[in-house]
Amino acid sequence: MAPFRNQVLLLLQHGVLLPLLRIVSDTSGAASEECSVNALKAILYMSSSVEQITNLCVDELMNHKAVPRLIEVVMTARTKPQIQADIINLSLGILANLTRTESGALELVGKTLPDEAVKDIDMIQKSFEEKPTMTILLDRFLNRENILEQSDFESIPPHEWDTLSTDPFQHFAAILMNATQVESGRRFVLRIPQAKNSKEPPAKSVFEILLRQLHSPNPIRRRGISGMIRNCCLDKEATWWMINVANMLTPVLYPLAGPEELDWDEKQGMDPDLWLEGPDKTREIDEATRQNLVDAVLLLCASGRQIRTSLRLARTYVILKYADMVEESETVSERINECVQFLRRDEEGTAEGSSDRLIEEEYIPATKLKLLPSSQVSSGVDYDDVD
Repeated sequence: MAPFRNQVLLLLQHGVLLPLLRIVSDTSGAASEECSVNALKAILYMSSSVEQITNLCVDELMNHKAVPRLIEVVMTARTKPQIQADIINLSLGILANLTRTESGALELVGKTLPDEAVKDIDMIQKSFEEKPTMTILLDRFLNRENILEQSDFESIPPHEWDTLSTDPFQHFAAILMNATQVESGRRFVLRIPQAKNSKEPPAKSVFEILLRQLHSPNPIRRRGISGMIRNCCLDKEATWWMINVANMLTPVLYPLAGPEELDWDEKQGMDPDLWLEGPDKTREIDEATRQNLVDAVLLLCASGRQIRTSLRLARTYVILKYADMVEESETVSERINECVQFLRRDEEGTAEGSSDRLIEEEYIPATKLKLLPSSQVSSGVDYDDVD
């Protein structure tokens, strides 16, 4: 392996990336489609190899303006459906690697003006749209017509998932995750479009629309979107909106829920979508996605007392408890335990056991309701006058 790595490093040092990029972005037709695909595969390999190679490759690609070059390739790819899908899939895979760095993310989404520098609400909206690239890619990502066919991912080893190009825009999910590392990326996702007139209902935010991707049959999409959600939870100012307006809790908890039969008491206050499927419910198979979602819950737990109350009332603990029983990853299990510590402990300044009593008082089981004394029940009829 070491000699092979040294050969790759030698190629990078001799400037192999620029000729490869030229082959990829050749619009004159001089480079064949097969050459373009092979060039993209080579770049993707180097940008996702061992750390030393990856760092050198990413730096060199950024110097050669690879982000706009690859975006142009994605936007203009016009060839046979399968070859076009290969080109788009590989290009977006490279872009996902490039946007892992802050400079790469900013190159893609651009910078937004700080709030104090923008006084007019229309200017704020425009400041999010200075680079239309993300909006165009998002539209294509959400367009089901761009998916050539549904693949059976459960029958394929996880390390081969991202090699399939039947869903060519799948890696845009990872790009969204990387973009939300920076404020302008989070603003793109969390922005709420302005209604054209007051009679129209408020439009859905990008965040609300993307929550549905957690139900995608494609684990690559689910993994990227779960990472995007986690990054958005870093914005404490947005967490109340995400829970109470965007209603993110059920979509986040659903992949963590399993086929376990819940007690009647455990279901109280829980969204029925989390338990109605019963034994037919399957838990998320991708470890990285599970970790992202548990990390999102952990960030919510740490964001404030009001948010923790919402999590308790949504019966988040019940979902995490059963998830931990079957979790094979020690890292994910540790994160779950951290969440449990937040959810089960009493808040500062409250009596011992107050967290548990919150649930008991909010959802009193019907079996514990006391019958009213007969003297307090009246039908409005005087039975003394009835024969």
